[in-house]
Amino acid sequence: MIRGAFFGIDRYADPEIRDLSGAARDARGLWALFSDSVEGLDADLLVDGDATLEAVRDALDRTLGAATEEDVVLLGFAGHGTPDHRLVLADSRIDDLPATTLDMAELAKRFQASRARAVFLLLDCCFSGGAPARVVEGGLRMRDVGVPLGTVAGRGRVLLAASAPDEPALEDPRGRHGLLTGAVIEALAHSGSEVDVLTLVSDVTASVRAAADRLGYVQTPTMFGQVEGGLTLPPGRRGANYYSFFPELAPIKTDGDITGLEAFGIPAAVVGAWRARYPGGLNRLQVSAVNDHGVLAGASLLVVAPTSAGKTFIGELAAMRAVGEGRRAVFLLPYKALVNEKFEDFSAVYGGDAGLRVVRCSGDWQDQVGDVLRGKYDIAFFTYEKFLALSVGFPHLLHQIGLVVLDETQFLTDEGRGMSVELLLTQLLAMRRRGVSPQLVALSAVIGDTNRLECWLDCGLLATEERPVPLTQGVLGRSGDWRFCREDGTEGVEALLPWGAVVQRRQKPSSQDVIVPLLRSLVAKGEKVIVFRSARGPSAGCAQYLAAELGLPPATSVLAELPEGDGSSASSRLRETLEGGVAFHTTDLTRDERVAVERGFRSREGGVSVLVATSGVAAGINTPASTVVICETAFAGPKAKPYPVAQFRNMAGRAGRLGFEAEGKAIALAETGGERDALFRRYVEGSPEPMRSSFDERRPGTWVLRLLTQVGTVPRGAVVDLVANTYGGFLASLRDPGWRAGMAMRVEDLVERMVRDGLIDEEDGDLRLSMLGRACGESPLSLQSAIRLVEMLRRLDQAPSPEEMLALVEALPERDQAYTPQLRNGEQQWQSTASYRFGSDVSYLLRTRAESDKAYYARCKRALIVADWIAGVGIAEIEEGYSANGFVAVRPGDVRGFADGTRYLLDAVFRIAAIVMGSGPNAEEVDRLMARLELGLPTDALPLAELPVALDRGAVLALLRDGIASSEDVLAAGAERLGRLVGFVGRRLFDRLTAGSQPRDP
Repeated sequence: MIRGAFFGIDRYADPEIRDLSGAARDARGLWALFSDSVEGLDADLLVDGDATLEAVRDALDRTLGAATEEDVVLLGFAGHGTPDHRLVLADSRIDDLPATTLDMAELAKRFQASRARAVFLLLDCCFSGGAPARVVEGGLRMRDVGVPLGTVAGRGRVLLAASAPDEPALEDPRGRHGLLTGAVIEALAHSGSEVDVLTLVSDVTASVRAAADRLGYVQTPTMFGQVEGGLTLPPGRRGANYYSFFPELAPIKTDGDITGLEAFGIPAAVVGAWRARYPGGLNRLQVSAVNDHGVLAGASLLVVAPTSAGKTFIGELAAMRAVGEGRRAVFLLPYKALVNEKFEDFSAVYGGDAGLRVVRCSGDWQDQVGDVLRGKYDIAFFTYEKFLALSVGFPHLLHQIGLVVLDETQFLTDEGRGMSVELLLTQLLAMRRRGVSPQLVALSAVIGDTNRLECWLDCGLLATEERPVPLTQGVLGRSGDWRFCREDGTEGVEALLPWGAVVQRRQKPSSQDVIVPLLRSLVAKGEKVIVFRSARGPSAGCAQYLAAELGLPPATSVLAELPEGDGSSASSRLRETLEGGVAFHTTDLTRDERVAVERGFRSREGGVSVLVATSGVAAGINTPASTVVICETAFAGPKAKPYPVAQFRNMAGRAGRLGFEAEGKAIALAETGGERDALFRRYVEGSPEPMRSSFDERRPGTWVLRLLTQVGTVPRGAVVDLVANTYGGFLASLRDPGWRAGMAMRVEDLVERMVRDGLIDEEDGDLRLSMLGRACGESPLSLQSAIRLVEMLRRLDQAPSPEEMLALVEALPERDQAYTPQLRNGEQQWQSTASYRFGSDVSYLLRTRAESDKAYYARCKRALIVADWIAGVGIAEIEEGYSANGFVAVRPGDVRGFADGTRYLLDAVFRIAAIVMGSGPNAEEVDRLMARLELGLPTDALPLAELPVALDRGAVLALLRDGIASSEDVLAAGAERLGRLVGFVGRRLFDRLTAGSQPRDP
């Protein structure tokens, strides 16, 4: 008789023990393979929370303890080991490893006491360290590494350990097994006949060593013990048990029915949630992704489809399949607002009955970086830049990940954000050569031509222009005639407004003349309408006159959700427009205000029929409309550059609510008949721009610096290879076979300068970044900015304080690009104010390489505004104090934008400063300052921001002014006083603290 017990632990109860990805999969794979292959096998399977110390001991009693002289016992353990030869179980504790782990000495005694004819133990853990290794250090020292393993084995007792005692035991990110277990499963499954253990060990050792070499490590399986007459294992057969655990390996397809997705390994609780949300099942795009492109079989895929076509759910499908296999899925998004929206949505849908751990990292003070680095998550949401920074700084992060979903891939072409997207994709591709190959699902709105992006990514392509709700696009002139084109290509002209409806309302003709009658007509039909304006001011102004003209009932539910304190001019205007059933959505609103507006517009009973917004709403925020009105087709500002066709299409794509309309309409506005026809040709008939790289061949410095952070040591002549491996390098090489030679010369000159500047160390022709170079390369700073920062710091006699460093950040080129409202010749008064507030040395350095006095004054003004923001000065007071007049006004969006821009750079700036100056603020000081920039609060108010009920800035400042600065102060104040100060939220806070509840309300 063959008895068995297989243990695999990915999730550990102790938060300090790093979770794994493939250990439970190892145990399931071995149990299933032997169960399908050996008739009458009596085997236990204990994974994750079931594999406690007590349960493992009980299983060993049922196998080793109950075995007779005729029995063979097969055992497998996958999980963490400790340096002093203990097996870490699900309930082990890092503070008491000796009492909560299984000592190998105990296992040896059990082996010796068992009457079994033969025992074979597959031990896929390790007793030495390494980033992706299965080991828990726990502050313990190494002992004699050979004796404990040898003691377990002996005559009739064979132990196959994953690695030599001084090597790590690794997990394969492709096969999602431990290297040892994966090799054993493959060897048995392909054997076809009984396998001698010695032959098996020889084959497995060769496979494991080759796989470890691809990962950049050395791992050599080691066998102890022997069996008289030899020991053979049965041939492996993948059958019903195996495919129930690994359905992606079974030859199945979907017919679109949600229920059938369980066969792909998607958890039943998730499928249940989907049945309620998507009663119609999968659409054609999603079925094609599964059946034709293998997205549920681990295949990487680029999906190009219009807004609302269902591409986002393809990423969700792949994520749930990954989670069902014990892997982790990450979603990369362009904006913090999108990260927060998706985090809250997934937490609500998958964090309850499905029990999935959802985390987010977007640069906010609430980021769950610790959980990510320890693998304590199933699904994580990142902004592009945050993921890039973490994956470069902590490379083991990529070893944990089974799936990357890159949303809004068209940002690759963006002048500002494209570098981050391309660098993170370059890093993922480079890691493939080391065997780290998470599945990639890249999602993009409609683009003109993929420009071989799928070839560079080495993935499939699924492209369509089909929408579940057809979209009719056109241009409306002042005559009221709308020239349009339907989805099927048919064109026409329709009198959308009757003759005489367009009336000049001001001294000069304006878009208001058309917008008012057009919106009056649309809302009379019960439509939900988004009006896109090119800037914040026109958006709020448009919402105001529409609220006054349309006669809609007030959006009372949204008004009730708005925060009360720290009101700005935008807050007042929003309340005014909501009284007329209209809202606007711009960066001048707080996050709470924007969320309330979005919710009110999405809901049929939300009361917001018209939303006036800037183009940010087009980038993935969930606000579908019946009709979209696009008032301008050029960016605001002195250099009014026309919108790209892709941007126009993304805005137009917001039209057409699935389940509500038979079609969506996108209406662009034109002043004259000639302009109407020109816009029609460009935006309706024209094709979106092709995908392109943001790599600038003339300025490769920042690219080279960032690429060098993704490698260790590289030969000097191979630096150009890093550049050539980018998407930009890929396209350039296709375009010009001689490109590489010319780039090699430019890179050589650049490397020479970086060596002289102390950013690169060279030894025997090999290059690696210096400590300073790595700090610069891991930062979001350009090479130019990094060098300017170092230059400024070296001119100081002592390290600047954190507040002084906040000011110095404004002298960097990235911050000079921030629009700063000021008079035509600048506002000189801020120079003296900055000198008084930050000191003459800092004020002097703020002038570094300023292109004009006006630019210098703008730096001073931004620094002062940020200083006021973190000091807790009211937003209305900041607006009033820094606005030159009604036409040159500092708005709430400017204030928060300055703070966000500073916060984005600050962590890297502190790190560089600590290297240059030899000292700097500690991590706690940096964390506090980052939180203050995010929240706009002084240091003594931060405890209020961490209370179990989320308080907006106004509420926190109101409590602080009344002497309430901690949870103890809140309890002492009582519900009645809190209610007088901050309304209902104060009473809820008091109730939560009194009840002792810990989870934090959003």
